[in-house]
Amino acid sequence: MQKESELIVSKARARIDINIALLSISFLLFTLIVTIKPEILSDNILLAAELTLTIPLLITSALARTKNIAYVKKDIWNNFGFITYILAYSMLINVIGMFLSSIVNIQICVIFFGMNILMALIYSVVELIENKVKLSSRFYKDALFILILVFGGVLPSLGIY
Repeated sequence: MQKESELIVSKARARIDINIALLSISFLLFTLIVTIKPEILSDNILLAAELTLTIPLLITSALARTKNIAYVKKDIWNNFGFITYILAYSMLINVIGMFLSSIVNIQICVIFFGMNILMALIYSVVELIENKVKLSSRFYKDALFILILVFGGVLPSLGIY
């Protein structure tokens, strides 16, 4: 029981650290965009909205992960923390991709999105090799991640809408 408790605390702390790192990246990216090409934020309302939303979503995810340590209903907090994390992380990836399409070129943007999707799928395959029981949850997690990337980043970057 002690070992399991230590593992839960360790995983929660690692997830909180990831959220804080991504939050720092979000602030840095916002500052970078404002410094280099601020009109991107006014010209691309989706990019501005996604960048703006990553911040409260990452903060909420980090707070939910702290509840996962101390509260009895850990699954509720874990799921809430994951949902807010995946939304924020996906939006941050979208922002970077749209920024790349505006500043660099569309080919680099497509490579960036493609690599993110490929790495998520490879991660899932490795996790499924480790534990086949997670097939259903991995499918939904990957589907959500990929859908957010496609509709919130890839298609807008390609100028489809």
